[in-house]
Amino acid sequence: MTRATVVRAGCQTTLAALPAWCNGQILVSVETWIIMMATGQTRGALPGTELWVRARLDVRSEADLALQNWAPTEQLAPLLPVAAAG
Repeated sequence: MTRATVVRAGCQTTLAALPAWCNGQILVSVETWIIMMATGQTRGALPGTELWVRARLDVRSEADLALQNWAPTEQLAPLLPVAAAG
């Protein structure tokens, strides 16, 4: 697991920096809905959000990072509507 910081969140794609990979200088792209579901945050609240993500940090290209298991570094209050149980 490594730390990631959301830099920009678009309608379809979110860009994040992984400091442990290329010193965070190359941004990685991930579908925005994945980050929204992991954090419970709206798209507008995502920039600056820090998350944990499983990644293969010994690779040379973004495609080979195999990013998965996104999770917030701290508990965030959900901003997305929660479906009623029933």
